[in-house]
Parts: sequence; structure tokens; C-alpha cells
Amino acid sequence: MVQTTQGGSEAVTAAKDAGSGRQRLLTAAAEEFSEHGYAGASIAAIAARAGVGKSTIFHHFESKDALYLAVIEAAAGEFARTLDQVLDGTRDVHDSLAEFQLAHLQHMFRNGKVAALVLRELRGEGPGKVAGQVRDVVAGNFQRLVNYLAAVRELGGIRQDVEPRVAALTMLSVNAFAFQFREVLRDFPGLDVEQAPDRFAAAVTDLVFRGLKVIPEAKGDKE
Repeated sequence: MVQTTQGGSEAVTAAKDAGSGRQRLLTAAAEEFSEHGYAGASIAAIAARAGVGKSTIFHHFESKDALYLAVIEAAAGEFARTLDQVLDGTRDVHDSLAEFQLAHLQHMFRNGKVAALVLRELRGEGPGKVAGQVRDVVAGNFQRLVNYLAAVRELGGIRQDVEPRVAALTMLSVNAFAFQFREVLRDFPGLDVEQAPDRFAAAVTDLVFRGLKVIPEAKGDKE
């Protein structure tokens, strides 16, 4: 019994070490790819950043392409888990969208190097070898938001004439722009997104959810 327990503990420890080692490689790869691009990044440089030998990288990833894609998939997977929490059909629609908008913005800032890689791919400036796979990864989270909007539309939570794909693209595009041009936006009063992401996300959500049009008061409301 004792031997079995010790063996189990050793297996858990080994699994944790392997997981932390893989994560260290992903972090080092994200830094190298974002600084030098796919073509300029080398396996040797990534290994040096992670403090391991090149053979260790190929123990976890079969190729440079696989490592590059894994970096993007890891960040997308993290955000997918966040989406499952914030896009809850039982909650108020406005609150869920506001939480999504803030979570997405904070995710981009927290994973800035990977976010830059993804945007580079979407602009067609990546290596090309895994471009389709990267788009599929990004499209998965985009579709999650689209599906949520379509579902709440069916339940009457938003207007029936709303196009979920356009609404989702609007919300994501605003954050992508704010992330890419965050340094420029610091010079615009009220648009320093990094300093007040919650206020920015709330304003975007309110604009998308309520629109710009002033709704006239009903006569009965004035009496």
C-alpha cells in the first residue's frame, strides 16, 4: 500500500513537472515568435529562453509549426474557458456581454505577445503554413459568441433583426483595435484603455446593446 501511494505521488509530481516544463516552453516561444516573427525565431533561441536543450522542445512538440500553433491554441483555450463562464444564458444579457467584453480585453493585454501573433496571422503576415489552423482556432471562440447572441435573440433578449455575426465582430474588433493602438490611445482623453479597461468595456457594451438612437418617451411616461 505504501509503495503504491509513493508511486502515485511520484507520477503526479512528474506530470506537474512536465506540465510546467511545457508551459515554460510555450511562454519562451511566444516571446521569441512575437519579437522575431515566425521565420526569425529559432528553436535554439526558444530553448535558450526556456533554459532547456533543443531536444526537450522536440520531446513536447514535433516541429516548429506545431510549437507555433500550440502557443496560439493555449491562449485560445484559456479564453474559451472564460467564455463558458461569462456567456451564461441564465444571466442578464447586458451583464453577460459587459463581462465578456472586459474579459476579452483583459485577456489580450494579459497575453499580449500571443495576441500580437494572432493579429499578425489574421492580417496574413504569418508563416502561412498554419494560417488556416490559426483561423480555425480563432473562429471557434468567435462562433461561441455568435451562438450566444443567436440564442438570446431567440429568447427575446435582443432585437429580432440583430445579425449575431455582425454584433460579435463589432465587439471583438473594437477590442482588437484598442489593443493594437493602445499606445496611441493613451494620448486621447478618456481612451487610455489599459488604465481603465472596465470603463471602456462597459461603454462599448452599452453602445452595442442600446445603440445610438434616442428612443422617444411614450406619452404616458410624461404624465
